[in-house]
Amino acid sequence: MELQFWHSISNQNHLKVLEGLVEEFNETIGAEKGITVVPTFNGSSSELYSSVVGAIKAGSAPDVTLALRPYVADYLQTDYVVNLEPYITDPNVGMTDYEDIFEGLREANSSYAKEGIYSLPIHSYSEVLYYNKTFFAEHGLSVPTTWDELVETCRAIRDITGAPAFGWDNLAGSFMTLLLQNGGRDTDQNGNLYFATEDSDITLKVLQMWQDNVNEGIWRTAGEDQFFSGPFANEMIPMYIGDSVEASYIPDKNPELDWGTAPVPQVSEDTAANLSAGHVIIALNQDGNQDRMYAAYEFIKFMTSHDANLAVAAGNTGYLPIRQSVAEDPAYEAYVADGHEYMRAGVEQSDRYFYEPVFTNATTTSSAVNSAVKTMMQEVADNGMEPEQALANLKQTVGAN
Repeated sequence: MELQFWHSISNQNHLKVLEGLVEEFNETIGAEKGITVVPTFNGSSSELYSSVVGAIKAGSAPDVTLALRPYVADYLQTDYVVNLEPYITDPNVGMTDYEDIFEGLREANSSYAKEGIYSLPIHSYSEVLYYNKTFFAEHGLSVPTTWDELVETCRAIRDITGAPAFGWDNLAGSFMTLLLQNGGRDTDQNGNLYFATEDSDITLKVLQMWQDNVNEGIWRTAGEDQFFSGPFANEMIPMYIGDSVEASYIPDKNPELDWGTAPVPQVSEDTAANLSAGHVIIALNQDGNQDRMYAAYEFIKFMTSHDANLAVAAGNTGYLPIRQSVAEDPAYEAYVADGHEYMRAGVEQSDRYFYEPVFTNATTTSSAVNSAVKTMMQEVADNGMEPEQALANLKQTVGAN
């Protein structure tokens, strides 16, 4: 049986790992069970999404595909996404080590509007705090662990440089993180917009925090830079929060820079939260063929196994372990110690992982809400709009009551 596997991996290090894993599956479990997987690159994540949507409409969907979770919510508007839960829990072919996957990642992939497990994590990253080690050492600065500490550190840096000290790549992610850390709720898989209704007071607190720090000249948005890895590598800003996968790009931009990563600051341990995201892997089936669905599951089980995840996490891809056993594996520890210490901060926050809820309903989608949140943040941080007005604009945009 031949299975079609579509993906969006173009990074050469990662692609080599991915294709090597497919080849290994074909030569081992695939050979034993009569399954051959054919991998196909289909462009960026958004281009892959468009290709899958087109294939679903044409009745020729791939058996297995990588995806982002908001795209899975869209695919779930059809009946073609395979529920993996019956396979995962099967006493004969199930995943006996399923709970080895970090809890936050498990929850993310079983929290769609439809009950079941419709995806599994495969390539994971989290947000981390990047900081310029040389700058911090020269000026006697400590890496902040709380937001109060971060603000005070930013003020000290601003007094030294005369410029903003801190930025955050993902404005929507920044909002979600600070909202949860301050005890608020964001949305859920049913499309309830708590942050715009019942918890709007906390939303306004987060927006005011951003505006106050920008007005004070200690925080900034990425603006035309889009991401802070460039200004950080060029030593224009000594500290920012970005995805852990960005760590693989900084050395290319400035090989001489001595930098490190640390966990994202928190308000308190009781509300600790750190955004996690990345690719998930799903099975699609349009003809109800039970053998093909089972074969797709076997491939997905292999690709999310301990050994496959270790190959990704220790393969210079920039992605983190999805499993506790991989994070503790001596081979991964050796990889981290051998010039990849910057990966450690992402794993250290695994018990704080949260995910962006995804949904598609008659009123709006999680993607549309995410875009509206980003606009709301830009209006407050870049344009000086009052938080109350920015929130009112968002509610009108997404139809929140």
